[in-house]
Amino acid sequence: MKMTIEIPEDVLAELMHLTGHQTKRDAVEFALREAARRAKWRRVWSEGLGVGADALAADAAAKPADLIDAPDIDTAAVDRALASLAARQARRARLARGDFALNEPPADNNPPAGQP
Repeated sequence: MKMTIEIPEDVLAELMHLTGHQTKRDAVEFALREAARRAKWRRVWSEGLGVGADALAADAAAKPADLIDAPDIDTAAVDRALASLAARQARRARLARGDFALNEPPADNNPPAGQP
């Protein structure tokens, strides 16, 4: 649609510079599309997606497919991490009681920085 409007020249020049559009028509068309896109997003964020709390809870609930495609968890790594944590906690407890030997080897090969 052809129309005649007055656009401040400095605003149009800045828009062309910021967006990299070479023609005034492309810059104005971009600005109109961007304004429409932002208005749609404002409406979505203010009105929501039309999904209620019940629908969200039902979607998050466990499903039979979860039994088939369970999350991949490295149980050996979890066991190693728990054992390392238990060893560090036991060592801290011994240090707090004063029950330790000088140059005692660390509970694991990679203790967190700043912790005994």
